[in-house]
Order: sequence, then C-alpha cells, then structure tokens
Amino acid sequence: MATKDRLTGSRFVSTITELVDDQGITLETGSDFSFLQKALKDQPERNALAPRFSPQGNDLNEETAFWILGRDPQGEIVHTQAVRTIDLEGLTLASYMDAQFRDFTPAGYGIDMRRSQYRGAPGSRMIAGKVCYHGELWLKGGPGGYRGAGMTAILARLAMAISLEKWSPDYVFGFMFPLAACKGLAAREGYMHTEPGSLYWAVPGQREKMEVWTVWMGREDIRHILQIPPTSLFEQLEASQLRSRREKAA
Repeated sequence: MATKDRLTGSRFVSTITELVDDQGITLETGSDFSFLQKALKDQPERNALAPRFSPQGNDLNEETAFWILGRDPQGEIVHTQAVRTIDLEGLTLASYMDAQFRDFTPAGYGIDMRRSQYRGAPGSRMIAGKVCYHGELWLKGGPGGYRGAGMTAILARLAMAISLEKWSPDYVFGFMFPLAACKGLAAREGYMHTEPGSLYWAVPGQREKMEVWTVWMGREDIRHILQIPPTSLFEQLEASQLRSRREKAA
C-alpha cells in the first residue's frame, strides 16, 4: 500500500486507541478465531460467531482476517468486531452473494434456507476486486455500556483503518438491519453507501422475512474518512448522548 496511506492510517489508529483508552477500555487484536470463539462463551449478551467468522470451516489467519476485542477495567468483554478478506473469484459481489449468501447467515437465528433469498442491489453489481467483509460489530449496551454514542463511530472506523493498512482493499462491505441503518448507525460507523433489500432471511415462526441491508465503502471512501480527525465526531456524539440522558432524568 502507499506510504501516505500507511502513515495516515497509523495516526488515525493511534488517535482512536487513545480515545478508547480514556474510556477505560483495553483493546486486543488478533487472528486466532478459536481464541475469540472461546472468549465469547463467557459473554451471554451477544451471540456466538456467525458462520463466516467461525474457525470451523474457514481459513482465518493473520493473512486473511483479524478481530478486535475490547475489555472494561474489570476484564469483561464489552466490544467485538472482525474483518476478513473474501475471494470473489473474479465475480462481482452480487454474483458471488447470489451463489454464496447462505454462508452469511446471522448467528442466533434458526434460518429456513429454502425460503431465504438474496437480491443484488446496483452497488453490489459494481463491487469487484479485492474485498473485505466487516462483521461481528457489537458494543455492550445498558447501564455502564458504551452503545449509541461516540464509541460506535470510532471503533468501526478503527477496523476500516486497519483493513486499509493490511490489505488496501478495493471495497469493504457488511450487513445491517434496516431499523438500525435508518436510525443512523450506518453513518455513525462511517459507511457512505447503504443499499436496501439485499438479504431476506426466513425465520421459522415469523410471517415476514428478516430483511438485511448492505453497507459498503470503496477504497477512496475509506481514505476520505481517514482524513477526518475522529476526535471531534466522538466528542459531539458523546455530548449528545449525555444531554439526552440528562433530559430523560429531569
């Protein structure tokens, strides 16, 4: 990758690491997904690893994937996310997903594969080349949690910065539930492109299929994001959440 990208990414990562450390969270990164899988067994608030990040049946190593894990001062896991490379085998993302979407089932649901389906949106029919899949993003919520404000923004951007440094991918993509995307989660995480109507998972006992949207970033989008200092956005989001909490308590 270009030296400029490496230097920009390193400064960006350092700034985010300092912000996270100020919140009392210690970050770990690695590529041993067996370790991550075992660690999450003691975290009842989040689901097990989704199939695409399971160490069983996937070639996940330091050349193809990494995870980020955050612990609070008591050592409890309060954050996870992961990124892996995907070999599109010369296809567009839409063509690849049309054949392989069943490998991207979400954890924690019993999916009826026969009634589930994928629909490629315009952007997915354009995405090709070297791509990364971003998933497993979770932050502890509730009292004492970190969800809903600045941490979501800077931690997702951290994964993008590391991905750019490691692989300089043409695209990074992930999936998101419509309600979360419409409430601003996609923008908060830094994703500049959101495409409705991608995956439709059939859940036994539910009449309506569970819809999932595609979010994605091109390499130039990521470079643009890394030029914007994360501190200001983090402080604005944290201040907004604090005001909201005070208003509710009043």
